[in-house]
Amino acid sequence: MATLLDTIFGDKNLSQRLAEMPSDAKTITLSLTEARLTLEHPEWTDSGPIPPLLQQTVDEQTDLAALRADEGFVPPRKVISLGQLTSTAEGGAAAGQGAGGGIDDIEYRLIGKLGSGGTGIVYQAHQRAIDREVAVKVLRHELAGDRQSRHRFLTEARVIGSLDHPNVIALHDLCIDSEGHLFYAMKRIDGTSWDQQIDQFSVEENLTILLRVADAIRYAHSRGLIHRDIKPENVMLGRFGEALVADWGLAIQLHRPKGTAATSEWSSGGSAIGGTPAYMAPEQASGMLEEISMLTDVYLLGAILFQILTGRPPHRGTSLLDCIHSAANNVIQPTEVVGELMDAAMKAMATDPKQRYQSVEEFISAITDHRTHQESERLVRRARRRVWPQQSDASGTQDADPTTEETYERFRVGQALLHEAIELWPENIRATDTLKQVQLEFARFTAGRGDLDLSLRLYAAAGEADCEAAVRVRRDRDRRDKVRESHAKYSALFTQSPEAGLLIRWDDGVVLEANNACLTMLGYEEGELVGGKIAELEIWACPKHRKNFVETLTREGHVENFETQFLRKSDTQDRLIDVLISSRTVSVNGNEMLLSTIRDITQRRDAERNLEQSRRRLRDLQRLAGLGTWSFDPRTEVIQWSEETFRLSGRDPEKGVPSFDEFFDQIHPDDRERLNLVLDQALKTGTSYQLHIRQRDDEGNYRSLLTRGRPVIDDDGKTIEVYGIVMPGN
Repeated sequence: MATLLDTIFGDKNLSQRLAEMPSDAKTITLSLTEARLTLEHPEWTDSGPIPPLLQQTVDEQTDLAALRADEGFVPPRKVISLGQLTSTAEGGAAAGQGAGGGIDDIEYRLIGKLGSGGTGIVYQAHQRAIDREVAVKVLRHELAGDRQSRHRFLTEARVIGSLDHPNVIALHDLCIDSEGHLFYAMKRIDGTSWDQQIDQFSVEENLTILLRVADAIRYAHSRGLIHRDIKPENVMLGRFGEALVADWGLAIQLHRPKGTAATSEWSSGGSAIGGTPAYMAPEQASGMLEEISMLTDVYLLGAILFQILTGRPPHRGTSLLDCIHSAANNVIQPTEVVGELMDAAMKAMATDPKQRYQSVEEFISAITDHRTHQESERLVRRARRRVWPQQSDASGTQDADPTTEETYERFRVGQALLHEAIELWPENIRATDTLKQVQLEFARFTAGRGDLDLSLRLYAAAGEADCEAAVRVRRDRDRRDKVRESHAKYSALFTQSPEAGLLIRWDDGVVLEANNACLTMLGYEEGELVGGKIAELEIWACPKHRKNFVETLTREGHVENFETQFLRKSDTQDRLIDVLISSRTVSVNGNEMLLSTIRDITQRRDAERNLEQSRRRLRDLQRLAGLGTWSFDPRTEVIQWSEETFRLSGRDPEKGVPSFDEFFDQIHPDDRERLNLVLDQALKTGTSYQLHIRQRDDEGNYRSLLTRGRPVIDDDGKTIEVYGIVMPGN
C-alpha cells in the first residue's frame, strides 16, 4: 500500500512546491483524504492568496444552524464577526460586540497579535466581564468554512479544556460568532515561547523545563491523548517559572470513548503528515496514522533533548521536502556531543518504536538518573579538592604544611563525600576508585603518625589488608601492643584516673583490681569487689546487654563506649546508673586480662530523657491545638515539617517532607500565584504573612489550610529562614 510520502514524491507539482519551501521549524499538516491533498503551513496561509493546494470545494450554502448543532455549541456570547475581529485587532479594538451593539456590549478587547500557526492566529485581549488579560485564538478566515479544519480547531479546544495540569495552558471560553466563525480564549502567559530562550539557558535550566513538559505529556497520555507536535515553540515560559505546553491542534486520542468526537484525520482512516519536520518521528513523516502512538511523543521529547545538547533540532534539509524525507528516514544530524544525556536522546529517537523508551515515565527517569549521576560526580570532585587541594590550585601556590589534625579532617571529609557519592550512584567507578586511592594514602599517613590500628582498618577497607605495607604495619602494631601489655597493670592512668577502672581476669571473670573512682561509683568497699567474680556481683542491670558486650569483646578484642546501666550497691540512693564502658583484652605477665574504664553518664541521660519528654509534650500540645509547624530555607529550598503538619496536609510521613517543587505542585493552581507572591515578599522585605491555601492530599483531594509565616533575618539583612504554623482553614 502506497503511503502519503510515496504520493508526495509521485506528485511532481507537489514535490516542486515543497522543494521551494524553506526547511524551517513551522508546524505543517499534509493529508490525503478522499483522493484530495491538503497542505496547511503558516507561511502559506498567514497573508496573501491561498495556494491552489489549499483550495477546497466548500458549499457556500452550508447550513450554519446544522454546523452549530453538529459541533454542540450553546448560543454564543455577544461577539462580533470574525472579519471585524481580525480587521480591528491591530488597532486595539473590541471583540465581543454584537451587530449594532455599542461599547457596553464588548466582551473582548483585542490588544495585538501574539503569533500564528497553520490553522489559527493568536491575539492578546482584555476580557471585560472578568477584567483579565487573555489570549484569543481564532480559526483563520480562509479555513472557517472547511469542516475538517473546524473539527481540528474544536478538537484542540476540547483537548485543552479536558486537561487539568499545571503545565498545560488553561482554556477559559469557546465561542462561535454570528457568522459561524470559531475562536476560544485561554490563559495569557506573561512571557515568551521556549524557542526564543532555549539558547540562552544552561543545559540544567533547559532540562528542568523539559521535565515539566514531559510531565504534562505523561498526564496527557494518561488521558489517552497524543500531542504530535511537541517542540520549544509550543512551550510557553512565564515570568514566574511557568512552563506550559500549548498548541494541541494536532492532538489525537487513542481508545476514544463512545459518543465523543474524533479528529477528521483519525476517523477517516486516511494518511496525514502532521507536526514539525525538524522534530518529526519517522512514523509521522511517513504519513500512516495507524503507526502513531504515545511513543511518537517520546521521540519528540528526545528531539528536544537533542536540541538542548547540540543547539539544533535533529532533522534538517535544504528544503521542506528534503527535511520531511530526512525525518521519514530518521536521518539525524551528526554531532560530536557524547555522554549519558545524548545516549538518552538517541534511545528516545530510535527508528523502531520498540527500541525507544516505552513510556514518558522511562524517559523522565533517564534524565533524573543523569542528574543523580551528576550529583555523584560533583561529590567526587569535591572530595578530590578536599583531599588534594594543591591539585586544584591553579596558581601553583600551596599553603603551609597542614597540621596532623587538619590532615585527618581532610581525609575523613573526603571519605564521607565519596561514600555519599557511591550511595547516590553505586555504579560510579570513578567514586569507588577514588575512595580506594584516598584510603590507601590515608593508611600510609596514619602509619607514619603511629596510628597503626586506624592504618590497618583503612588497608582492610581498601581491600589491601594483605599487601606488603599492611603486613609491616601489623608487625609494628604487635610489637607496640606487647610493650603496652607489660605496663598495663602498673599504669598510673588506671590507678589514679578519676574515671572508674576495673582489671578482670579473662578466663574466670575474677576482679583483680578496682580503682577508687570505680568503688565510689558502684558503692562497694575494696574487699567486697576485688576477688569476687563479676558475673556474681549483680552489677549489670540487663543480662542481655552483658551478653552482647561479651560477644563483641570476644569477637573483636575490644569494645569502645558501650552504653548500658549498672546497679549501685546502695539502700539510700537510686540504684540504677547509666554508664559508658570501654574495654580491651591485654596480656599481663602471660595472663589474659580485661581492662575496662567506666564513665557515669546518668546526668547526661537524665537531661536527654527530660528533653525528649519536653519534645513529646510539645508534639502533644500541637496535636491538641491542631497546629503544625514548618520551616523553609530559601538558600537550599529545604522544607521541614512537624508530625502534625503531615496530618493536617494529608501526607503520609513515610513519604518524607516534600521538595520545594513538589510542595508547590500540591498547591491548588488558583492559589500558587498568591503563595508565590507572599513568600517572595517575605523573602525580600522580611514581612510576616497569613494566607489561606488549598493543598492536595495523598487521596487527591484539596484541603483548606491557613498558614502563617515569619522570616528570620541575619545581621546582613538577608532572609535565612521562613518559619511558621499551619492549621485547618475552616
